[in-house]
Amino acid sequence: MNKISALLLLTIPLTLLSGCVVAPSQPHSRIDMGGSFVNGDLNSFYFSLGEYYRVPERDVIFIRERRIPDHEIPVVLFISQRARVTPSAIINLRLSGSSWMDISLRFGLGPDVYYVPVQSVYGSPYTHAYGHYQNRNRNEWQKIRLADDDVVNLVNLRFISERYGYPAEEVMRMRSSGKNFMNINDEARRSNKGSEYRQQERRDGREPAMQQERREKETRQSERRDERAPVMQQERETRQPERRDAREPAVQQERQEKETRQQERKVVREPEKLQGVPDKASRQQERKETRESAIQQDQQKKESSKKRRSDDEDSTEPQNNKGRGARREVDEGQVR
Repeated sequence: MNKISALLLLTIPLTLLSGCVVAPSQPHSRIDMGGSFVNGDLNSFYFSLGEYYRVPERDVIFIRERRIPDHEIPVVLFISQRARVTPSAIINLRLSGSSWMDISLRFGLGPDVYYVPVQSVYGSPYTHAYGHYQNRNRNEWQKIRLADDDVVNLVNLRFISERYGYPAEEVMRMRSSGKNFMNINDEARRSNKGSEYRQQERRDGREPAMQQERREKETRQSERRDERAPVMQQERETRQPERRDAREPAVQQERQEKETRQQERKVVREPEKLQGVPDKASRQQERKETRESAIQQDQQKKESSKKRRSDDEDSTEPQNNKGRGARREVDEGQVR
């Protein structure tokens, strides 16, 4: 019995130790997640999706945890944004076997929402998708029924090209070469456009700190103003009477000088005013006499002209009578 007890005491610790093996730490471990990976931090693909669709990162992770493939997560977020429904409602329909086209139509989204304007179509995945649109008039696009792959390719094309300002034709080319959208996203992010976007992200990241610093600066300035306000008010109340007292003599002197000048002008102008009264009367009398003289002269001229006309008439009357008599005698002689 003692031997059995001793044996049990030896085997139990060994069993416990065998179940507590600690794996060596790997600071840069890469965890496979169905075609994408997390390398010591959130995957840039997930981060980019959250930024582009304006959703928290936990929502993107939640969709991934619901067994939606990485390359289809943008489709969930796209339909959720356009139809204004929760991602859970879309995920439930997808997991129940509905196609992306059926889900879109269920929430009132037609095939036209997936169309991305491009200059040229490149590669077989996209020639198939764009063939639906190119072979129909725009008013017939509602009849299009896109396959799941077409929806995924178009949504990811829009996401990557608009997120980084990356050429859509380049996204098509990389997709046609067999690259998945996670790799395409990384290449677009590392491009020149991606560098500009990262700079903008850094600026956006600094913005909260800068805003906080501005608020703190404004608070300090406000506190200094509040502290200085009583002192400034006291100084203002002290300086204002002093200024008034200092300016009062000068103001009084200026007022006296002004009154003196006004009085002098009044004294100078008073005789002129008094003298101006007879001068005005005399001028009126002169104008009156001038008018009367002119009237008398006109009357005299009229009388003299009338007299001359009457004298001329008196002098011409005898001559006219004499002439008429002579003509009569001539006529009588002719008759004889």
